[in-house]
Amino acid sequence: MIEEQAKVIAIDNDQVLLEAQSQSSCNACAARQGCGTSVLSKWVGRKFTRFKAPNTVNARVGEVVVVGLAEDALLKGSLLVYLLPLIGMIIFALVADSLIAAETASRDLLLVVAAVLGFFVASFVSRVVLSSGALMGKLAPVIVRKNIAGR
Repeated sequence: MIEEQAKVIAIDNDQVLLEAQSQSSCNACAARQGCGTSVLSKWVGRKFTRFKAPNTVNARVGEVVVVGLAEDALLKGSLLVYLLPLIGMIIFALVADSLIAAETASRDLLLVVAAVLGFFVASFVSRVVLSSGALMGKLAPVIVRKNIAGR
């Protein structure tokens, strides 16, 4: 299970609104001095992500909790978010390539439009699948425990 600390911002019935600071792996990388990503992360500054989770540890506003996400949930979510749109883009481009005659004047432009359309259609499908109730519960983070030491 992948664990991260988050601060409780608000409580709504049995759900808590959590805020976690987005972490960069730049501090652990040997190439951080010459890396563009490291420079960009310093320029952009600290980013925070807000999300809801069930309040299973009776956390209160202001407390820091440890939130966990199963590795397989991260993998499945990543596949849906990144791979499905890419596959949609390729499939739409291949179908358009087989349907559009080679002599068509703006064939390349039509193929690009089809690929972009495939990307957006697959992204929409990915969003619908991820927001479905059954899958949402399996891919959602859970509060593992309260963090006594704080941040």
